[in-house]
Amino acid sequence: MPNSRPNLTFDKEGVCSACEGAEEKKKVINWKQREKDLRYLFDKFRSKDKTNYDCIVPVSGGKDSIYQVHMAKKVFNMNPLCITFRTDARTKFGEHNIQALREIGVDHIDFTPNPIAIRKLRLKTFKEVGDCSIADHLCWWSIMPYFAIKLNIPLVIWGENADMEYGGTKDLRNVARLNREFLKNQNILKGKAIEDWCDDDLKLEDLKCYIYPSDEELNKIDYTPIFLGYYIPWDAKHNLEVAKKYGFKLREKGPIMGLYNYADLDCMYIVIHHYFKWIKYGFNRVTDNACNEIRKGRMTREEAIKLVRKRDGIKPPKEFIKHFCKHVDISWNEFWEIVEKFRNKAIWKKDENSEWYINGWIGGDKIPDRFDFEPES
Repeated sequence: MPNSRPNLTFDKEGVCSACEGAEEKKKVINWKQREKDLRYLFDKFRSKDKTNYDCIVPVSGGKDSIYQVHMAKKVFNMNPLCITFRTDARTKFGEHNIQALREIGVDHIDFTPNPIAIRKLRLKTFKEVGDCSIADHLCWWSIMPYFAIKLNIPLVIWGENADMEYGGTKDLRNVARLNREFLKNQNILKGKAIEDWCDDDLKLEDLKCYIYPSDEELNKIDYTPIFLGYYIPWDAKHNLEVAKKYGFKLREKGPIMGLYNYADLDCMYIVIHHYFKWIKYGFNRVTDNACNEIRKGRMTREEAIKLVRKRDGIKPPKEFIKHFCKHVDISWNEFWEIVEKFRNKAIWKKDENSEWYINGWIGGDKIPDRFDFEPES
């Protein structure tokens, strides 16, 4: 894992904070006590007269969503209301797997934001900060507390804390709740709330679902948004095996990017979001996944390096880029002009043919960024 990853730190011996966190999970964290704490929270918020839902579970249609619902309903005997931010780029896999999730036996809200407003927001964030998925994250993280207040369901069960799984500082790793304070430290939001993105063309009244409720409103219901992965060990492959029992569908043709054919399936634009890691930070999903496999003890570092050298960042997701360009009404060339604005020049260099490459990328090879093709008709 390179030191270009946001929020990643290294100790004096060059061990990154993600590996430190993995060791903490194996040797330091008392998982029995944490599960006991989790059961206490569930009992605290369980509807005493059975007339209301016990909790909200945010669900996207991924394998983790199904696992969260399984744990809440089947293991801990909670009665969850499932809520989805319906992306404007949902895939057939996402639609199928949402239905599989419903079949566990839960009520489900598929929330669709204003389609004109979300397209404008996607384009603006893409042009200004090189990220087409800020709209998704802002809506995901705002509609859950909104519904919690409106429906008086204080407990929200999120999945994993990304800082715990992928390498935040020690303070960020040891966070149990996805609250306003947590969101302030998420590089993915670039330090901005929805109000900061609005202008004369992108009006706040069209983006109400992106407004994070006030602390005063949240405190009235004792709002408690927890990470399930803080209380129970988190492993994507274990979650997958649980999800498959309920009909979760994988991508038989193989991974879209990365090593997992069960990840990044429900939204087309998250794939572009991941591709921009390659442009901004010099690594991509194969690196993410391979590092996770090393930390889980399922792959050696030497095996991972070979995979990363062979596969990470080499081929842009052109069919997803085509869809995005049409959706937000920009040309193919304009897309790549925007890409070049965010290319990290400290990482990327140009050769004698004016082609971009990363010199010394894992072992000294020149790895070009191969996007010199025209879109398919």
